[in-house]
Amino acid sequence: MIKKREFIWNTIGSLISSVLNAIILAFCTRLNGIEIAGMFSISYATASILDSVGNFGLRIYQTTDTERKNTFSEYLIARLFAVTIMVMVGIIFVIVTGYTEEKLYICILLILFRAIENISETYQAEFQLNGRLELGGKTIIYRNIIGLIVFFILDYITRNIILSLIGFLITNIIIFAVYDARLIKKFTKISFKVNKENVIKVIKECIPLAVSTLISMYVINAVKYAIDKSGDYTMQTYFNILYMPTFIINMLSIFIIKPFLKPFGEYWNEKKYKKFVKIILAIVGILALATICAEIGAYIVGIPMLNLLYGVDLGDYKIHLMLLIFSGFLYACTNVLFNALGTMRAQKLTTIAYTVVSIFALFVPEKLVELYGMTGASISCIIIMNLLFICMVTFFIHVYISNMKAK
Repeated sequence: MIKKREFIWNTIGSLISSVLNAIILAFCTRLNGIEIAGMFSISYATASILDSVGNFGLRIYQTTDTERKNTFSEYLIARLFAVTIMVMVGIIFVIVTGYTEEKLYICILLILFRAIENISETYQAEFQLNGRLELGGKTIIYRNIIGLIVFFILDYITRNIILSLIGFLITNIIIFAVYDARLIKKFTKISFKVNKENVIKVIKECIPLAVSTLISMYVINAVKYAIDKSGDYTMQTYFNILYMPTFIINMLSIFIIKPFLKPFGEYWNEKKYKKFVKIILAIVGILALATICAEIGAYIVGIPMLNLLYGVDLGDYKIHLMLLIFSGFLYACTNVLFNALGTMRAQKLTTIAYTVVSIFALFVPEKLVELYGMTGASISCIIIMNLLFICMVTFFIHVYISNMKAK
């Protein structure tokens, strides 16, 4: 059973996390100009893709390990391995890609921020397994709010996004050290003398989830890279502003799912399959309701609010905004199914689904953006998310029916 305090703090923390990119982008657009905002947008997208390496699917695997087959220390070492690979790959990527010096530093700082987030996720999963999910919500709130305040003050004074991001990163590191690292001692002891075979097993089991997450982040950002290649920083900034409500719906799915990861594991491990499906349908229903509200809001006041918030003119893009919001709903649903399949230990199927769709996303968005600009970008999102949703639903039904027959 999910406790009230767990749900409230997790909801607040996840909401703040979901709007983080939107808030920083708003600051950048107003204080640093559209070109810097465009650099930040594509750098944030790159950091988000690499974040999937540090994420490694460990939160799903760890939180649904209700039978405690592995220790916290084993999960932590597996996470540190993943985060190290993430940072190394990130640094190599931005150097090889030939980013300008400013864009390179922005990207590396955002990658390091994501690294801290991922390490904190391991601690949050342990809090959740001990019935204290609200502690994870609080650490997200403290790190993001205080970090944003530091970022805004530094950017307002210096108009230098690099210095501002350095302040933001240092703030997150300090809060992690004094909050997460202190609280974990109440629940478990950290030891680097662990069963190496268990750590290797965790890493092997999570590789399909990590690959799926990595590919999924490419898929969701494929249109941004198409714009980066065929468009300009102005189009990139406009697209990212229009994409914000969509991203928030995606994040909504994450924070709704997070409290249910432990019940997911319990119901599935205890073969209570119908209760398992009922939770999934309830989450999809909440997402559908949220999407309907978002579409109505976008139609009535969406563009004026974005114009006011970011100080730009998006008057020609109402239909694009509504299309992107619907694509966000489809992706949010696939995220629910991704977590469900991970709980069912059918993570290899998620890799197949994302791989198939990524091949399409590698070529089609670039051509559509080149031919139709912002309209092509919006249509690309709809097509990609539809394909992904169909694949994930098909695999979920297959695994569910197979397990029901074997019950």
